[in-house]
Amino acid sequence: MTETVSQVLGRWVSAATFDDLPPAAIATATRSMLDCWGVTLAALGQPITSVVDAYAGKDSTGTASLVGLGRRATPETAAFVNASVGHALDFDDVSHTQGGHPTVAVLPAAFAAAEAHGATGKDLLLAFCVGVEITTKIARGVNFVHYDKGWHPTATLGVFGAAAAVAKLVGMDAEQCATALGMATAMSSGLKSSFGTMAKPLQVGRAAQSGVQCANLVAAGATAKPSAFEEAQGFATVFNGVGNFDLAETTGHLGAPWDLDDPGIAIKLHPCCGGTHAAVDAAITLHDGLGRDERVARVDAYIHPRRFAHLDRPGPDNPLDAKFSLQHTVALALTRGEVRIDDFTPSAITDADVVATRSVVRGHPLPEDRLGPEHFAAEVHLTLADGATRQVRMERPRGRTQETALTDDDIRRKFTSCTRDVLGDADRDRFAGLVAGVAELSDVDELAGILRGDRHIQ
Repeated sequence: MTETVSQVLGRWVSAATFDDLPPAAIATATRSMLDCWGVTLAALGQPITSVVDAYAGKDSTGTASLVGLGRRATPETAAFVNASVGHALDFDDVSHTQGGHPTVAVLPAAFAAAEAHGATGKDLLLAFCVGVEITTKIARGVNFVHYDKGWHPTATLGVFGAAAAVAKLVGMDAEQCATALGMATAMSSGLKSSFGTMAKPLQVGRAAQSGVQCANLVAAGATAKPSAFEEAQGFATVFNGVGNFDLAETTGHLGAPWDLDDPGIAIKLHPCCGGTHAAVDAAITLHDGLGRDERVARVDAYIHPRRFAHLDRPGPDNPLDAKFSLQHTVALALTRGEVRIDDFTPSAITDADVVATRSVVRGHPLPEDRLGPEHFAAEVHLTLADGATRQVRMERPRGRTQETALTDDDIRRKFTSCTRDVLGDADRDRFAGLVAGVAELSDVDELAGILRGDRHIQ
């Protein structure tokens, strides 16, 4: 009898071993782990942290750490809290295959399970890699129709990676792994209409939480439809529409290659939506070339139509909305020459200089003949007060492809910047070293202790 999609995926998840991981995938995974925890720690002062802290309650009797909150909770709650906070800044890594952020739904779920089950660092690393692979290979079968329809793949596809990671970590067999993935089709949700609000990171938190729940439910004896992906009223057709998917692309390339290896995962350089980054890089280049007395009269910023659809926000309402505003992020880059975490506060988004520049920024979808082969391109055109014009085209943002990937030193500088107000130098260095050597750890207790800390956001 022909295997269903969930059965193929479940068999692969159950059979995967650490020896199957190519060195490049392991290196990418440890970099993404460090980056994810760094941006999570950087977000502890964000309003959403107070929200999920209150939601989690004050019970500290659980087995999984709440990052930065000084206590534990159940694995399901910890996955929800840590993933929500981890996505709050929109500074976490990205996958072009997924059209979203692969680590932030998978790692908090896997880490919570690792704490609860006393797993080794190698167990955690393998589970994480397996989870990211499942996320991205399902994406390969449904994108970019899935993305263009308005689904938020970080959440809708991240739940599968979270479920696979936890199932792998706790040692489920092929049938149980398949059932957990089938269960995840019933848990998948997340809309791009949530962008610019707390609902965006919260729906990612829900994906991580649901991944843990799927594995826990299966362990308790729950069942799910084996053909939940491919049948007429299953995941692919309901989410994408009849015929708008190719699940052979999902099942036919598992670990061949690992997505962590090729095309890889990109670490973000700017704390705003990745769709703005090529334009931001172009604007920074233009800023650096402006003379002291030169004044900008008009700015025309062009990005891919797929991204322009949710980034055309000329007057952002709040700091979260500003992260998804092409006009605001380009104005920041032109005014300041950089985009920083503290540029997205209520006072910062109303800064007079930034608002003045933003008022002359016009956003446009790139014409089809200028999209470029990789579809990452952006252009920023300046018209100066004296009528002179300048323009910069970026084929891709820095860090987005393997050719422009951030170096280990770049990633470490980002981690240092993100954790400067949270970790002391000794803890920061120790934590980075532990993550780099995670495969050698007999447990994750020391990592959890540093992450948990005793810093509580009021």
